[in-house]
Amino acid sequence: MAGFRLDVEALEAARERAAARALSDEAGTLARRAASGDRLTDDELAVLLLSPRVATAELMAIACARRPPGGPRLETFSPLYLTNECDAECLMCGMRHTNDALVRETADQETVEGQLEILRRRGLRGVALLTGEYHHGPFRRAMIARAAAALCAALARGFTHVLVNIGALEAVEYATLLAGVPRDATGRVLPRLTMCTFQETYQPRAYARFMGTNPENPRSDFLRRLTNFDRACDAGMWVANPGVLLGLHSDLGFELLALLAHVRHLRTRGMEVYVSLPRLRRASGTPYAGAVSDDELCRVVAVLSFGAPEAKVVISTREPPAIQRQLVPMIGVLTPGSPGVAPYTETGARFALEASQFEVLDHRPIEAILGEYLKAGVTIDRYEPAGGA
Repeated sequence: MAGFRLDVEALEAARERAAARALSDEAGTLARRAASGDRLTDDELAVLLLSPRVATAELMAIACARRPPGGPRLETFSPLYLTNECDAECLMCGMRHTNDALVRETADQETVEGQLEILRRRGLRGVALLTGEYHHGPFRRAMIARAAAALCAALARGFTHVLVNIGALEAVEYATLLAGVPRDATGRVLPRLTMCTFQETYQPRAYARFMGTNPENPRSDFLRRLTNFDRACDAGMWVANPGVLLGLHSDLGFELLALLAHVRHLRTRGMEVYVSLPRLRRASGTPYAGAVSDDELCRVVAVLSFGAPEAKVVISTREPPAIQRQLVPMIGVLTPGSPGVAPYTETGARFALEASQFEVLDHRPIEAILGEYLKAGVTIDRYEPAGGA
């Protein structure tokens, strides 16, 4: 199957039509249809997102009412950064190559394995492995090999979901990453491994503004990043995690339409899908501030929750506790942890901005964050708290 492509002009035209329809009485009709369980088209979902005639509380109520039966249920995982070294030049990111303000750190294999042991003892059974992205050459190969070793170490320690966020890879690089992973007779990997590649923005002009256009920059190739999940699928991976960095591009209607199209493509390829919706946050050495309000975030999450129920929405502790509590009834995954390199201790974590990719607003221990929801009756998959809930 051909790799994913975007018809940007068609999406922009669809967004304009949705904005016009959002001002009409049709928006109320669409909200009632959604509340009754109807599956809306992408264009209709964009109408609801953009409509001033449909309150955010109404969209959230629809999303909550359409959650699966059996009580609230979440998955969880925690991030584990192997390094904050990066060759990319993304303006909004503390890890960008040109940021002299960042304290650079790289964990060796012994440290990584120690961190995995700590997370396992603290009850986590899901972990995301993260690095920067690198120019082609020996250092890139070495970092992919480090990620592969960490992946095998996580599986050996009983982690049942391992996410990999190390940039866009080529076919031969997937072979390196997955060399030690068991497969079935068809070549499909057996463990639950998720490739995470956030497009950040699906608008090529905005992408070029923040990620750059220099071909030597490993993040500058919009199409290469867009098609990374297709190469992951060809390599035997069957779970994908696309995402939008909310606030990078001001047109949320466009981003929603593009993200829905991407989810549909991945589902057609037979992949399970998670969708991440982080908000732009303060980062070391960058002046960019978030531009998406709490209300806009809640609207996007609600519309995706009932509009694409096959894709689990992921929210992290970039969000403060009050916003987490609003979103948890609508999402599928809550991920607590630190964006620092190998930051975990037996009881907490380091959150120093000067050594992290971005600012995290909730510094509570993992156990406190997840324990709050366990006490409220939420089931949390891939978490086994010490001594029981």
